[in-house]
Parts: sequence; C-alpha cells; structure tokens
Amino acid sequence: MKGRLRSAVKSQWGWIGDYSGSIFTRDLVAAIVVTILLVPQSLAYAMLAGLPPKVGIYASITPLLAYALLGSSRQLSVGPTAVISLMTANTISELPEELRIVGAAALALMVGSMLIVAGILKAGFLMNFVARPVVSAYITGAAFLIIISQLRHVLGVDGGGRTALAMVENLRAQIGDVTVVALLVGAVALMAFYLARNSIAYRLVRAGVSSNLAKMASRMAPILIIAVFILVSWMVSLDQYGLAVVGKVPGGLPPFRIPMIETDLMRALLIPASVIAIVSFVDSTSTSQELAARQRGSINGNRELFGLGAADIASGLSGGYPINGSMSRSAVNAAAGGETPLSGVMVAGMMAITALFLTPLLQPLPLAVLAALIIIACLSLLDFRSIWRTWVYSRMDGLTAIATFLSVLLLGVQYGVLAGVVLAMALHIKTTVNPHMPLVGRFPGTEHYRDAERFVVETNDQVKTLRIDESLYYANARTLEDRVAQVVSTHPELTDLILMCTAVNRIDASALSSLETINNRLKSADIRLHFSDMQSRVRERLFRSTFLDRLTGQIFLSQHEAMEALQPGPDWSFLDDHIDIH
Repeated sequence: MKGRLRSAVKSQWGWIGDYSGSIFTRDLVAAIVVTILLVPQSLAYAMLAGLPPKVGIYASITPLLAYALLGSSRQLSVGPTAVISLMTANTISELPEELRIVGAAALALMVGSMLIVAGILKAGFLMNFVARPVVSAYITGAAFLIIISQLRHVLGVDGGGRTALAMVENLRAQIGDVTVVALLVGAVALMAFYLARNSIAYRLVRAGVSSNLAKMASRMAPILIIAVFILVSWMVSLDQYGLAVVGKVPGGLPPFRIPMIETDLMRALLIPASVIAIVSFVDSTSTSQELAARQRGSINGNRELFGLGAADIASGLSGGYPINGSMSRSAVNAAAGGETPLSGVMVAGMMAITALFLTPLLQPLPLAVLAALIIIACLSLLDFRSIWRTWVYSRMDGLTAIATFLSVLLLGVQYGVLAGVVLAMALHIKTTVNPHMPLVGRFPGTEHYRDAERFVVETNDQVKTLRIDESLYYANARTLEDRVAQVVSTHPELTDLILMCTAVNRIDASALSSLETINNRLKSADIRLHFSDMQSRVRERLFRSTFLDRLTGQIFLSQHEAMEALQPGPDWSFLDDHIDIH
C-alpha cells in the first residue's frame, strides 16, 4: 500500500524533485504569455456564457490551482473556453435572470461532482465511446454556432436564439436596427485580430526580427489591440453613441460559497451538466494526450477526471462556471516553454492580481471588440476538412460527423454531442449485428486464405470455410445461423463446414446456444462442423461447456491444417485401366 502511494505521489508531483531555476524561468515566461491571452478571453467567454465579465475572471483563478494539484497533464491550461461557455449559456438561459449567476456556479459544481465520481469509479475508459469524428464535428459545429451568436454584438442588435436558424432569423429581422458605431468598431477589431493572428509574426520575421520575438509579439498583440480600443472608447465616450461596453467590473478576489438553488432547478440542470461533463472530459483529454505525445509521455484518464472535476468544483465554489482544458492556451503554454503545473499556478496568481487591481480599466471596453476576439478564436476551431476526409475514408463515420455537425446547428449544443454519440453507437451495433462472413479459399501454392469473392483462390466443393469477422454475441448469433443455412443450401455436395475464427475474440452464452443449434442442424444433414484459428482464451471458455463433447468435427490450430486434414485426396479412378509396363 505504501509503495503504491509513493508511486502515485511520484507520478503526480515527481517534477518537484527535478525543478530548477531555468525551468522556473520558462514557466514564468509561459505564465505571462498565457495570462496575456487569458485576460481578454475570460471576459469574452463570460459574455458568451451570458454572465458578467467578473465571472470569467473568477473561473480563471481557483480552477487553475485545483487542476495543478490533481491533474495529470503538466501543460494543460484550464479555464473558460468557447464551447463550454456556449453550452453554459444555453443551459442557464432557461433559468430566471436573477438566478443565472448562481445557476452557472451550481452547474460547475454538478459537472465537477460527476467527473469526480467517474474518477472514483475509474471511468476514464468511457472517453473511448466518443468517436473522434464526433468530437471534431461537434467542435466545428459549436464554433460555427458561436460565430453566428457573436454577430449580434458586432451589429449592435439584440439577436439571440439557441439554434443557428433562430439566430439567423433574429438577425435578419433586426437588420434595420444595426448600430453603425458597433459595426465599425467590430469590423476594425475583426481585421486587427485577424492580422495579429495570421500576419504579424510573418511580417516581423521578414523585417529581420527573430522568430521567437515575432511569436511573442503576435501573442501579445490581442491585449495591445484591446488596450487601444479601451483607450479610444474612454477618450471618445463611444457608449454615448449607442455602443455597448463592458461597464463596471467589481474588483476583488472571488467569493467562496456553496451555490444554493432549488431542488427543481438542480434537477433541470442534471442532463445539461452530464453533457458538459462528457464534452469537457473528452475535449480536455484529447488536448492533454496531444501535448503529452509531443514529449513522449502519457496521461492518466482517471486522474484527468479528478483534476477536471476538482477544477470545476473550485470554479463553482468561487462564483465561476464550468471550465475546460483550452486547446489554444495549452498550445501557447507549451510553445512558450511551460514545463510544469507551476505555470498554471502562476497564471492563477496573475489573474488574482487582475481581479484585485485592473478591473476598473476594463469598463470602457466595447462588447463588439470581445465578440470579434471570440469570432477570430473560433475560426481556428472550424475543421470542415476533417469532416470531408472522414467522409471520403468511411461513409459511416462521415455520416456520423455530418449528423453531429447539423445537430449542433439545428438542435443546439446540448444535443449535438448526444446525437453524435448515439448515432455512432447505433452504427457500430449495426455493423456488429451484420458482420462480414465470407467464404474463403487458398491462394495457390501458399497457406494464405482470403475472401473467395474478392480474390482468385482455390476452393473445394465438399469442404467450405466461413470466416467470421466479428466476435459472436447475442445480437449477431442468429445472423450466423442464417449465414450457415445459406451456405448449406447453395452447396449440396458439402460434407464439412469450417468456421474460421481469426477475428472472434468472444463467444457469449447466446452465441454458444446458436453454435449448438448449428451443430445439430448440420449433423442431421450429415455435415460435420469444425473450427480453425480459434484464440486460446475463446477455446478455453468453450471447454467450460459441454458443447465440445457434442461437436461433430474438430478444432484445428490453423486454417491450413484444417484443409490439409479434411479436403479429399485426388481421385485416381480414371487410371484404373492403365497398363503398368514397369
């Protein structure tokens, strides 16, 4: 027990023993860069979630400390993200306005509790049930929905809506109420952020600036752009021209209290909290795995559940809302030199300083500028090329991806991931219910056996081999019975049938019952049933039953051994009248 505890501690905080001044310097630089990116994002994503800007700052302090303590990734940067913010907005929009802040905190507490319980149950393997095409299409759909949702701030209209169609319809209806100042500020901000992301670093390098310095300037550009807009808005008082601004942002550290709402409201948040927990875990774990792979490391899925769960609980107890691992900030953290969780602790400290002293400076910031920042950030999440590649490779996976994308747009973010997961599972079940079961033959002069319909192979009329390309269980057992009956009916000379079990990893009780039925039916037709290439653990389980005692044939180690033993020898009867002259 002590050894296991020591191993867990070393795995969690083993980096402390190797910590040095040079690593501290890299962590500090990374923390500064991430904070510069996080300050405007925390405000923007809080606005996207339908919450006051201070809530975004609160969600960027304690969650980072909690994840640094319990998370498994050394470089993952947690906090507010676009997708989770949009899901939060759609969830709390159903609540009375005066309960939305406390409802968002309660939602974070519920999400965190679910992740912690999943960690206790060692349910990290559950992320394997969410297909990558579903995740990619979901993020693309959510990003597209977010972009549409932010156009209302750029146009200076009320807009609103939970689905893409509703948002577009509301924008169309209010097109005559567009605020010219908001449109002008939003357009300039969009152009500035776009150039900062895609052009500044390249132009600086061409001008002779070192690549590292150019990248640093590119990452600092958003905060500088925001500072310029704050200054202009303050000097000109743009709010008097109808431009919506952030307004007063209360200073101070986040309050620590348990969010209390009525039981009925908690019950209403249960399903959305479950969906947010799934998306948060899958998205964060995918990012963590990508970062770990670059350093030839790995992460622990169950510890990720604890880390993310603790971060969400910390956010809920400190007036925040559900958080997630940010792909963009994590990549920046890694690129800037962040090597340990201490960089996240430093970011939390800098965000606390922001909450204490810098919030008054944010008051004149136009909402159109924050909307532009969100739109540019979401452009990088659009991955239609991945959906197309998936469709080209696999129509089934492509259909799942397209359905997920459309579900997000037409039904809302809460149902998009559920639709994708349910469809992916349904198509998987459909595939296993109707597995590929071809008749196989031998490549001439070899010991290799392949699909007789796809290759030119040697076959035998008396001995047929049916290859089963799936494990046998209750859902496909009857399919096997029907396939065997089809083979028997179309080959009247059949005397032996071999079931080639290369891909069979499991035979459950229902499938065993079907095999007994097949054996009895073949026996009544004077046909023997054999097995080849059966895995040892499957064969060992069959020995626990009485099936092998009644099996009319044999279990062969390999398919070639079965054919060598069963196929009839050459017929020399036509040589009976041959005169031997020797």
